[in-house]
Amino acid sequence: MPPAVFAEKYKVLFVDDDPINSESFVLSFSEEYDITTAASGEEALEIFKNEPGISVVLSDQRMGGMSGVELLSNIYAINPDTVRIIITGYIDVSDIIDAVNRGHIYQYVLKPWDIVQLRLILEQATQTWDLTRENQKLADALREKNQLLQEANAHLKDSEKRLRSLSGALIHARENEQKRIALELHDELGQALAALKLQIRIIEKARSGQSPEAGDTVLGGLHGLRGFINEIIENVRRLSKNLSPVIIDDLGLDSAIENLIQRFSEVYGIACTFEVKSLSSFFAEDTHLLIYRLLQEALRNSGKHSGANNVEISFQIAPDLITLTVEDDGIGFSEQETAKMPVDQRGIGMTVMAERVKMLNGEMDIHTSPGRGTRVVFTLPRSVDFSCTTHE
Repeated sequence: MPPAVFAEKYKVLFVDDDPINSESFVLSFSEEYDITTAASGEEALEIFKNEPGISVVLSDQRMGGMSGVELLSNIYAINPDTVRIIITGYIDVSDIIDAVNRGHIYQYVLKPWDIVQLRLILEQATQTWDLTRENQKLADALREKNQLLQEANAHLKDSEKRLRSLSGALIHARENEQKRIALELHDELGQALAALKLQIRIIEKARSGQSPEAGDTVLGGLHGLRGFINEIIENVRRLSKNLSPVIIDDLGLDSAIENLIQRFSEVYGIACTFEVKSLSSFFAEDTHLLIYRLLQEALRNSGKHSGANNVEISFQIAPDLITLTVEDDGIGFSEQETAKMPVDQRGIGMTVMAERVKMLNGEMDIHTSPGRGTRVVFTLPRSVDFSCTTHE
């Protein structure tokens, strides 16, 4: 048979200047506890400092030199988890209260102590010691997990910040690239087509003196070609405006928004209600394109998906915030059903709008349900404080 494994005994320090009391305590409890004795408070304090793992200290109150309360107070300062018990032959209530308060006493025992009672007190004391250590372990584990959680949250916030910065950089890069392409289309292809159109007109005039039949044929072909070139020029202009709204640079945000709404109504055949308000003064100039794109995407979504007859665009200007609302009377949609759809089937319109709103430090709310239309609300902070002006 393998040797029996015995549980480690609890360490108990018994302090009394009467050797008979110490011997009696050892004889009574040495089989259950690992007992160390001391004949004075000073000796007991040195033993406690040099002997780790003492669970319980029992001390007589009245001894030569350091009293029991003074000893237990010092022990509490060194290790508050150790269970402290005072033994006294005096039943003065004030002394007992003083002992409990000064020494943070767990229990007091009156002399002469009863073995059965003291055994019960020691059992409870060691249970308290175990619970205290277990609580300390749990508290340490909890602190460690909280620290790990805080570090994970810090990494998450840092990753989110980097992702937002990257998303913003990608959007800015796309806008810059679109602007570059728009300028090239306008300056290179547009000018080239205009020159070609002029050249055809010169050919028309040069060929006008030939025979009527040949002249009619050439002139008809040239007229058709000129019409085709006119269509190309118009498409290039439209594409250029969509890629980069030059009107923002030329006439400002307010005119660009009015032009956007007018073109939207013409293209989709949807009536638009719009109260003209000056917005450009309330936003930094480098945010105008973002705001324009927000409205452009919201209107595009409404025109392509809502089946609406009417769209209302409104702006509310408050001291610190500006609210932009696009509301249609279309078919609406179920946000819950949309959330269940695969990401590649949802489109990126809402995602792009949400990212632009974050870049503006604002918020976006969508209110919709099947058959009840859709209302998209952008709440944006004002970039400039105009509280002392009268722009409104």
